[in-house]
Amino acid sequence: MTKVSIKTAGLTDQGHTRANNEDAVCVDPELGLLIVADGMGGHKAGEVASSMAITTIPTNLKSLEKVQAAGEDAEPRFSAETNRLGFCMQMANQMIYEASLRYPQEGGMGTTCTAILIKDDRLSLAHVGDSRCYLIRRGEIEQLTEDHSLAMEQVRVGILSREEAVYTNQNILTRSLGTEAQVKIDIDEHPLFPGDVLVLCSDGLDKEVNTSEILQTVIETSDPQQLAQRLIEKANSAGGRDNITVAVARVDKASFGERIKSFFTSSRG
Repeated sequence: MTKVSIKTAGLTDQGHTRANNEDAVCVDPELGLLIVADGMGGHKAGEVASSMAITTIPTNLKSLEKVQAAGEDAEPRFSAETNRLGFCMQMANQMIYEASLRYPQEGGMGTTCTAILIKDDRLSLAHVGDSRCYLIRRGEIEQLTEDHSLAMEQVRVGILSREEAVYTNQNILTRSLGTEAQVKIDIDEHPLFPGDVLVLCSDGLDKEVNTSEILQTVIETSDPQQLAQRLIEKANSAGGRDNITVAVARVDKASFGERIKSFFTSSRG
């Protein structure tokens, strides 16, 4: 097992045309957790939904970690950390859905949610909606998430090409947190290596900046905070037609001191 350390950053921006920002971002280096959420719903309900997602998931994740629980309906092929993350997203879905029932002014609110958890050299991923997670490794970029949108459903059945999907029904989601009592959460996990970079973003970035531009910006920018800022600036320069949120994690090999600290921390746990 290769011990790794991560450097993280997260930024959100209203963009040039939206009246308010319904996106939300959470970066918790201590947990190794990054979350991007893109809310929807009238009367600022989208802001409520995305905010609930990024606050309830870390809180519940810490509680589960304390008792070493994986959550209900754990999938045995995945680690406890990955199952916890998926279960916490399910709990967030329930909380948002119940809040929309209790408060009529928030009715119909929902949010996308893409979250990663980095533990040692493993990436845990939980996702619903069309926010994305990209992995950049050795000069190549890979989208680790699948958009839950009408456009991508049409791509999967051959009605549209991926190029056509960029311009068609882009905002119609087939899955989101909070709009139904139950939602299917995609969970997955991947090995991580020193030099890897992870970029989470709302669709305000990928609608304006293509994957080649994202890759080039990552290659040119080593500092996560500067990288997040540069990607947001590129999206705004291309039009900024939506809220834009970016969270970045850069994976490095842990120093000797970090490995010693990790050993004693895990020994106490």
